[in-house]
Amino acid sequence: MLRAPGLSASGVVDLAPGGALQTAQFDRVQVGDWLDGPVTLTGRGRNASPAVAVNGGSIDLRAAAFGTGDGEGGPLRLNLNRLTVSEGITLTDFRGEFKAGAGLDGQFTAQVNGKAAIQGTVVPTRSGAAIRLVSDQAGAVLAAADVLRNARGGRMNLTLNPTGATGVYDGRLNITNTRIMKAPALTELISAISIVGLLDQMNSGGISLSEIEADFQLTPSRLTLYRSSAVGPSIGVSLDGIYDLVNSRMDMQGVLSPVYFLNGIGQIFSRGRDGLFGFNFRLSGDAKDPRVTVNPLSILTPGAFREIFRRPPPKPVPSQ
Repeated sequence: MLRAPGLSASGVVDLAPGGALQTAQFDRVQVGDWLDGPVTLTGRGRNASPAVAVNGGSIDLRAAAFGTGDGEGGPLRLNLNRLTVSEGITLTDFRGEFKAGAGLDGQFTAQVNGKAAIQGTVVPTRSGAAIRLVSDQAGAVLAAADVLRNARGGRMNLTLNPTGATGVYDGRLNITNTRIMKAPALTELISAISIVGLLDQMNSGGISLSEIEADFQLTPSRLTLYRSSAVGPSIGVSLDGIYDLVNSRMDMQGVLSPVYFLNGIGQIFSRGRDGLFGFNFRLSGDAKDPRVTVNPLSILTPGAFREIFRRPPPKPVPSQ
């Protein structure tokens, strides 16, 4: 049994002839409140860092203390039951192979909350480990993460760049060729502005979105959406605001631009990817059933002049 401040481990150590490490098998290793699982160290000869394997257990990135370092480490294999990214977002069946040294460097596969497959790449940066996630099941990933339950299909590309603060990442999301099916908040929003054609699409084959983009910051307890847009032939939506991951509550604002194929021509006169004409709206309260409010007068105010009806979007928080 080995105990030290923030560390406990129990297991068996075998030495090779000459006293070098052969294997060290620990049934359970606990490091702070971020690592809990069985760990095996395998010697690779003198003056070489041992190979490390974690076969089971869990890692919590919200409190993780790895990602930067000096020197050359041994290979790292992670076969985790659970890797927690933030409140409500967990990667299960995590399988990864990494090179350890000045940060983690490698690839992995996992399931988002046990429901949607993703592939990932980790690369070291000065602030920690940057993560890139890709999936051909974008809709399933969004539903599994409880971000958008009614999306179907599409390809996702997500990057998370560490800020230097523990568990805080600046993110960029891109999704192509997905569909939205009967999303309650969007249905209520479209109903509030009486766009019958869009309602018919949602009740049949869904609304097609050719591209979704978002810039955000993810902390252990909050998603701050600095800028986002979702566009397709029949609709364009922009959105920014705060999503409380702990309490599943949101405070978002945006613009819905109908008939985006034609309306989007007016982008040169408008903010971001808003259409020339659109309705300002707000989503607030419980994320599962948010309160939807629409300002009907905003349709009469084209392009950038529509800003008089909305508050400034959240500002990016400087990296530590």
